[in-house]
Amino acid sequence: MTTREATQFAFRAAKEMGVWTAPPNAASASLSDKPAEEVRALKYSPNGQYLAWTTASETRVADAQTLATVATIARKNIVDVRFSPKGTYLITWERFSPNAAEGDDTNNLRVWEAATGQALGGFKQNNFSASALQWTDDERFCAKLFSGEVRFYTPTALRRVALKLALDGVSEFSVSPGLSPSVAVFVPERGSKPGMVRMYNVGSFTRPTASKTFFKADKVEFHWHRLGTNLLVLTQTDVDKTGRSYYGESGLYFMAAAGNFDCRVPLDRDGPIHDVAWNPEDKEFAVS
Repeated sequence: MTTREATQFAFRAAKEMGVWTAPPNAASASLSDKPAEEVRALKYSPNGQYLAWTTASETRVADAQTLATVATIARKNIVDVRFSPKGTYLITWERFSPNAAEGDDTNNLRVWEAATGQALGGFKQNNFSASALQWTDDERFCAKLFSGEVRFYTPTALRRVALKLALDGVSEFSVSPGLSPSVAVFVPERGSKPGMVRMYNVGSFTRPTASKTFFKADKVEFHWHRLGTNLLVLTQTDVDKTGRSYYGESGLYFMAAAGNFDCRVPLDRDGPIHDVAWNPEDKEFAVS
């Protein structure tokens, strides 16, 4: 009979952080460098190799199996942390300070090598979310939205733009998962012009592989199939001009990354769409 590795989870409370193994052999695990102050955020890397947490004075990365610290980032005021898809890089975010002293580094979204804590570079970012800095699954590129363009960087050379997708009015983007990554970009409707989503192969921005236009779209949510082959676009308006909904009007569109099919998803009733989810094992999806 093979022995299965115990499931582990971490938690943070007002004045405490802890790590436990799950039932049937539930037990508290010992952190070699347990923080003495409040933990603001903690994250496991997607592959389970590392556990990172941040306090007001520093950020630590620990080996998730031994719980020994492998890297310490002695930078104050970090409030959130994320990992790249393979856990090679750690992303930290601080609240932006426009009143920084002259000569100070004002970048508040930073990238570090997870195994060593070495600083690789950074950007300015007012608000932080999982989509602020996006990655291809192989970690070859990370991407960030700027005014009128999406810029792609190699993580070890963040001072230099590796690729650039320029599109006037682009307000949102999403990099797909999968071995052959695509990027979807959204331009909201303006006046009589409809909103638009275009898809490109990462690294080939001359011509889109797929394109879809629609009205009643002030903002969108992108929902990729796990292989990156298909995309659901949930559109939303801030105001429902018909007066039927307080939450605005919504629509759902399906797009194939290959560009050979797209449609508006027919639903059995009118009204707001609250959520969309793909079946992780197939090409089915659910809508609520």
